[in-house]
Amino acid sequence: MKKILLILAIISVGMTGMLSGCIQEGTGTLVLQITDAPGDLNITEALVTMSQVRVHYAGIDDNDTLGEWITVVNESQTFDLIALQNVTDLLGTTNLSAGWYTQIRLYVEKALVTIDGEQYDLDISPKKVKLIKPWKITDGETLVLTLDFDVQKSIHETGNGKYKMEPTIKIIQ
Repeated sequence: MKKILLILAIISVGMTGMLSGCIQEGTGTLVLQITDAPGDLNITEALVTMSQVRVHYAGIDDNDTLGEWITVVNESQTFDLIALQNVTDLLGTTNLSAGWYTQIRLYVEKALVTIDGEQYDLDISPKKVKLIKPWKITDGETLVLTLDFDVQKSIHETGNGKYKMEPTIKIIQ
């Protein structure tokens, strides 16, 4: 099954699945990486261009309602997912404030896939992928989130030799 793994490494306190506890003020660093696992389709090239990655900062504790969006990546980058099988590539790095984060948004600009030697321009829906799962960071430690992009489930043939991408991504601890 074809997968892209984006790894978010954040200098912070380790991830918990619960919205509780105090968080120290400070900043941490966010590092984004991308990778892919081998799949079953006869895809020889899978080019995905992402134009932006944003995270939602909710506040210092789980009762805050600040609702601020922070841009982590703000430039178009194209990755050949086939070339990334079993390796990672850097997507972006930024400093973040300590506190609760509730959502990651990935903006997919364009996708091309080569199947059986023929390249197809994929229709992408939605282009803004929302990944909702709370996580927190504090000053000085690392939190790793893996964003599992399942290419096998994401690419569908629509007929007449055309393909569509409906990004299927989940967060794995």
